[in-house]
This record gives sequence, C-alpha cells and structure tokens, in this order.
Amino acid sequence: MRINMYYTALVAVSLTSGYIVASKYSPLWAAAMIGAGLGYGALSPVLHARRLLFLAGASPHAALAAASIATIAAYKFSVDYSIASLMIGALLIYIAGYMNYRGVDPDVSASILASLSSALGVLALYYAFNMGVSGVSAIIVGDPLLASNEDALIALGFGVFIIFVSLVGALEYMYVGLDPEDARLSGARVWFYDLILYTILAVATVGMIRIVGFILEHVLLLLPGAIAVAVSRGARLSVISGGFIGLSTSLLGLVIGIYVDAPPPAITGLILVLWYSMLWYKR
Repeated sequence: MRINMYYTALVAVSLTSGYIVASKYSPLWAAAMIGAGLGYGALSPVLHARRLLFLAGASPHAALAAASIATIAAYKFSVDYSIASLMIGALLIYIAGYMNYRGVDPDVSASILASLSSALGVLALYYAFNMGVSGVSAIIVGDPLLASNEDALIALGFGVFIIFVSLVGALEYMYVGLDPEDARLSGARVWFYDLILYTILAVATVGMIRIVGFILEHVLLLLPGAIAVAVSRGARLSVISGGFIGLSTSLLGLVIGIYVDAPPPAITGLILVLWYSMLWYKR
C-alpha cells in the first residue's frame, strides 16, 4: 500500500509539473527535462547496482572535456560538433572501462578519468573563452530554457532509449554487481554488458550536456539510484522508480527555479539531497 502511494505521488508530481511547464511556459522545456529526467534517472540504479557510482560521477567530466574540445574543433576546423564530442567522450570513458577490465580498481580508474578529463576540460574552456567561441557557458550550466525542437527530440529520444536498455539489462547488471566473480565463472559475458553500459553512459552524458549541463548530469546520475534502491524491490522496479524520480524532480526543479529565479539544476539537486536525507533519517 505504501509503495502504491509512493508511485502515485511520483506520477502526480510529474504530471502536474509537466503540465505547468508545457502549458504556461514551453512544451520544448518540458520535453527536454522529461527526456533528461527519465534517461538519467533510469540509468542511475543500474550504475548503483553495478557499483560504478564513482565512474558515473566522473563521466560528466569526460563529457565536459569532449564538448569543450569539440566546440573548438568545430570553430577552427569546421568539423561536426556532435560526432567529434561523442567520439572524444566515448574514448575517455572506454579508457576507464578498459582499465577496469584489466583489473584496476574501479575507484582508481574513475579517479584517473576525472583528473584527465578535468585537466583537458579546463584547458579547452580556457582556450575557447580566449578565442571568443560562443555557447561555452551552456556546457557547464546547461540551458533547457533555450531548447530547440531538435534539442527536445534528442532529449526525448535519449530518455526513451536509455530507460529501455536499462530495463532490458537490469537483472544482469544487478547479478554482476552483487557477485562479479561468480558471474564470470558462470560464463556471463561481463565485458559485453559493461561495454554496453559504458557506451550508454558516454552517449547520455556527451549527447545531453549542452541541453541539461554539467551540473544536472551529476545530480541525476548519482542520487535517483540511491533513492530508488532504498524504496524499491527488484532490479526492474528500481529502474522504473529511478526514472520517475529523475522525471519528477527535474520538472519540479524547473518549475521552482522559474518561480524563484534560480538555476533549475541547483534546485533539482537540493530536492534530491533533501529527499535522500529524509530517507536516511527514517532508517
């Protein structure tokens, strides 16, 4: 009964906030935040189950570096920004994944990824600012309020794709996360599942960073999973719960941010931290 009330409340908050944003402001804003909230929220419990939260926290740094370098490359050499940023971001995350595959501690590989990406990102942003490249600040803060039709469709597409893949592989990722050695001995293709997860993480972070920003990616990748695992039973149910948590808090953060004239990513982060703190307090 309590679980049913919980999901009813999540759906109610999502529908109400989505209606307010779409009807009073712009359906494009609502679409961008719905896609981001669903996708990142659904991916978060998978990363939590696979025990890759540190990598999840480092991946937006890789996206920031990739987007910054690709922005300069597009400005100087007229290369396609989207392709360049995705290739660079995927390469950085694959490097960390390969280190994990070769036996390096996942926390160490994630630390290396965060350090390397931060250094590259800061260098690229410095040169981009000096060159007068436009749109650099949106990489850090994100600006869903300036989402175009294309941005809204991309965000929705990412959200649907990520939640679908997360649901399909939820049981396998939970099994590998609980006992990776037994999974390998039983013949499970752990490397294959991890390759898919790293690819989704790269696509989600690099592909969406200009729409939602560096800060919101951190928030929605890390906390919905921790909350979903605490309130849900079962792998797939935690993915669904994470998707609704990301969806409701991102839309609510957008509504509150507009009303109080504050950055929506910051409001969303505060809502999620408060939510998790209340759960932790009740334990």
